[in-house]
Amino acid sequence: MARPKIVYLIYNVIVLVALLFVLPFLIVRNLVLRRPIGPLFLNLSSTQAECLNNKPVVWIGAVSVSGTLVAESVIRELIKLHPDYQIVLTTTPTGQKIAQQKLGDLALVTYFPLELPFLMKRFIAKIHPLLYVMVESELWPNAIRYSKRAGAKIAIINGRVSDGSYQNYLRVKGFAKPVLQQIDLFAMQSVEDANRIGKIGAPLERILVTGNVKFDQEYPSFSENQLEIFRKTYGFKKENLIFTAASTHPGEEAIVIQAFLDLLKTESIHLIIAPHHPERAHEVVLLLEQAKLSYVKRSAGGTTEACTVLVLDTFGELGLAYAVSDIALVGGSMVKLKGIGGHNILEAAVQEKPVLYGPYMNNFCESKRLLEKADAGFTVHDVAELTKMIQDITGDQALYRQRAAKAKAAVLTNRGAAKHTALFIDDMVRSNS
Repeated sequence: MARPKIVYLIYNVIVLVALLFVLPFLIVRNLVLRRPIGPLFLNLSSTQAECLNNKPVVWIGAVSVSGTLVAESVIRELIKLHPDYQIVLTTTPTGQKIAQQKLGDLALVTYFPLELPFLMKRFIAKIHPLLYVMVESELWPNAIRYSKRAGAKIAIINGRVSDGSYQNYLRVKGFAKPVLQQIDLFAMQSVEDANRIGKIGAPLERILVTGNVKFDQEYPSFSENQLEIFRKTYGFKKENLIFTAASTHPGEEAIVIQAFLDLLKTESIHLIIAPHHPERAHEVVLLLEQAKLSYVKRSAGGTTEACTVLVLDTFGELGLAYAVSDIALVGGSMVKLKGIGGHNILEAAVQEKPVLYGPYMNNFCESKRLLEKADAGFTVHDVAELTKMIQDITGDQALYRQRAAKAKAAVLTNRGAAKHTALFIDDMVRSNS
């Protein structure tokens, strides 16, 4: 095992070199997307810092939309236990939009600091956290190191170790172990995740299996009137099938569109396609035009004219798309993509929809196993399998209704991880007060 000082020296050299190349891109991207540049370097104002005085601060870092939604569920449970906690939630620009909408006054929401020693130390000195919490698979060595030096306890919640991450960590186990040994609690999603983090170097006595917090997210519900308005807006007939392909990435839209073209030969069907990054809508539109399919972009506003395809290029409406559809494919899984390994399939399941996905679901193995056990989740590998699976699942209405009900039940009966996680966090804060 490498010495901690050597580990951090090598890590910070790598981070500094990487930022020299990445930072110009981040600045240009923020300018193009009209996002502020200042928060990259100064993410907490003096006014915000003053609000934290004399309050027990819990810092939760979630640098993805998925992680932000997990954090939201835990924060709500934590505030029930201890209303005077001041939660500082650091996340990405996209995560911030969601956090501000959902959490309101429950948390101080700001940007996650750049992983540089002097910026991280400055941020931690301003907030004085009693506890630093990382969500899912995020490990930030400098955040861990300087939080620990400041007297904070450290926890990972809803922890998971994907197949790819596991192999990568094993290769650098000697460097990972000194970082992991500074963490006081590993609240992992499954027994498999717990075993993996232990083999990488986490102290076994600090590892717990608490379940998946994603089951506890506040998923939206919709009335039949809302769904009918949506259908009428785009001329979708209720008797026709509606197929939603959500969170798609490059290479997946072509598969979806070809399967849809094949289905149109025998089925009365509409398609809703929602790219994982809405700014890629123009790429989807180009494919639809090449296929000579009529389409409407959600961002363009309402229309009463019938369309074949709706391009969902907006944020926060996947729940509505799943609710109005008959069957869903969740992307990030049909083609092999570095660092992806699928997306949240529970969001479709809770809307009572059988869920399809590709073979690359290594980041959501537990959710996949759960739905497949309930006969409500199905793997498809290519255009032919996707086409046939949609026909088979929707062809037998009695079996379809059973599978749809089981999909929702699988989510609802596995709730409780957020509450358990909040209890552990509360204990850690109280012991460190």
